[in-house]
Amino acid sequence: MRQLIKNATVIDGTGGAAFKGDVLIDNQLIIDVAPLIELAADSVIDAGGAYLTPGFIDVHSHSDLATFLPQGFKPKVLQGITTELIGVCGLGVAPLPKPLQAEVRERLIIGNPNIDWSWDSFSSYGAALKRHGLEVNLSAFVPHGLLRYQICGNSSLTMDGSQRERLAQLADQALSEGALGISLGLIYHPALFSDKRELLTLAQVAAKHHKPLVVHMRSESDEVIEALQEMIILSQQAGCQLHISHLKLIGRRNAAKVSRLLALIDRHELTFDQYPYNYGSTTLLSILPPSLIRTYEPDALMIALKKAEIRQQVRDWFAERILPQAGEPWDNLPALLGWENILICEVGSQSAKQWLGCSITECAQKMDQHPVDFALDLLVSERGNVRMIDYFMDEELVEQIFQHPRGMVGTDTIFGGHLHPRVSGSFPRIIQRFVSQRQLLPLEQAVHKMTGLSAETFSLHKRGRLAPGYYADISLFDASFSDNSTIDKPDAYATGLRDLWVNGKRKVKQGEYLEIRSGELLL
Repeated sequence: MRQLIKNATVIDGTGGAAFKGDVLIDNQLIIDVAPLIELAADSVIDAGGAYLTPGFIDVHSHSDLATFLPQGFKPKVLQGITTELIGVCGLGVAPLPKPLQAEVRERLIIGNPNIDWSWDSFSSYGAALKRHGLEVNLSAFVPHGLLRYQICGNSSLTMDGSQRERLAQLADQALSEGALGISLGLIYHPALFSDKRELLTLAQVAAKHHKPLVVHMRSESDEVIEALQEMIILSQQAGCQLHISHLKLIGRRNAAKVSRLLALIDRHELTFDQYPYNYGSTTLLSILPPSLIRTYEPDALMIALKKAEIRQQVRDWFAERILPQAGEPWDNLPALLGWENILICEVGSQSAKQWLGCSITECAQKMDQHPVDFALDLLVSERGNVRMIDYFMDEELVEQIFQHPRGMVGTDTIFGGHLHPRVSGSFPRIIQRFVSQRQLLPLEQAVHKMTGLSAETFSLHKRGRLAPGYYADISLFDASFSDNSTIDKPDAYATGLRDLWVNGKRKVKQGEYLEIRSGELLL
């Protein structure tokens, strides 16, 4: 089927100037982009001067299970997203043998909806996605956390030579089966126990396959520079491509480090992603010091947190009367941000849902408790399954980082509970706030960061541009394109997206979301 889009303001994803023009689609592919196309077509769509861009590429998403959920990718699709990269932060759902799945699912940070996991390998996960049908294109990294758990379980001990050999085999197999690269999440259990030899093993496998290593670093606060330098040295030793996940600086006392951080990225020609908010979302367990997590396995940790002497130690940690050991950095969020800037956004039990959207300070006041006691009581009662929203830096820093030319955009989507607004609003927020209102970058450059640069960085073949021979992943939006999601109303969808094509088929038609599954698994 040939579709002709006429009278558009074409922004082709390269960063070049916009122009008035037409685009001709034949089945999955774009076959012409020109100021005027007069060839016959089965369908003609008048863009009326609206912006026509490549479909947006979300380079950092935890929507690994969204395909199987009732809402699917609707919050993402209405942002103009046509491709998502998943399996990031060392977190994911494959590969993982069946006997190990129950325990991992119990504390899966990215959510554990009640669906059947019919897979155990990377390839069988991909097969399950394809059987169900994809609304958007997906490409997945192999998560280090799952690999380590297969080999070491909950142990905090460093890997020996035979275990590292097994790690290399598992990573090699997943990459051979089509994984996009290897992801690390170095603040999360059990990956935080990894030493340099273990990480070097993974980086060398990535280099062997000419695939990127994407990293949630050990620190994004007091030791962020040291954490980045650790990864730079690692990638140089292995000879692999390095990409930094959700670049940020946690805590006002670290704001001055932004220039040095960006200078390191420039000097070593690294890439990174970010979301356009000054607040994030992850597991509340991450507020605990690594030394405590190293001492207790997950179930034992819940028991230990009930003890008065352990609670006193935790209070001392949060008050910075105890400091991290050298070489074991930690983002001490209560000290860096204050309990008033940490909000509860997901819990497992019905009784705890009363706390959704409230700060730890507010919750503690209602319970007439100290914030430390409330936070630890909640973690224990929910068996660690609590997610938070944390305000980590000033918006001016978000904007400064966004203007760097080596950065791209990821939503860091986690479904379930009280959503972070980034799930529904990231890409239109950039266009509305950063481009139209703040004028931080021309629209053409912003679109390049959200499309062409992402496709080039992650070798997404024939994606991210409006050009002949490229796949017809296309977004059409007008000047009203905007995000509507807020902390109070995070489920509000973006508006202003007129049309969206995924591999040549319309997923959104004149603003209407359609139940079309034309996405592909990008291996």
